[in-house]
Amino acid sequence: MAPTPPSGPLPASTEQVYSGLVEAPLVVPPQLVQYYMRKSGQGPVLYNISADDRECNEDMRLTQVVSLASQRFLATVLHDALQYHKMKRSAGVKAMKEAGVDPKDKRRVLRTDDLAQALQEYGVTLRNPPYYVDAKDQPAAGRR
Repeated sequence: MAPTPPSGPLPASTEQVYSGLVEAPLVVPPQLVQYYMRKSGQGPVLYNISADDRECNEDMRLTQVVSLASQRFLATVLHDALQYHKMKRSAGVKAMKEAGVDPKDKRRVLRTDDLAQALQEYGVTLRNPPYYVDAKDQPAAGRR
């Protein structure tokens, strides 16, 4: 059963947010948002969306708000991960080698450890799966 919309007029700030949803680009696909909303118990939020027709109904607007919030979260986490990467780069050659970063390589690469540090700030713990083997924990082949 679909949730019933609230009766009565919406606050002006909510109407402003809803009116801005029509022009907002959706980076996180609405189908993905709907899948996770249904999986978390939000209920069936079904609609058809086409590229030329972005008519908003109540379910569509809720999905768009969640999509924009998740986009904001992803952008913030990725920005924080970039800051951790830059801090490692400025730490010095010895510290970079200890962290497993080549000092001569100037590319910006999203590493799992930078992402894990950024997510830790938001209460998300990122753990390696049990089959993941870290190269620095394993003895080199041929050495005993």
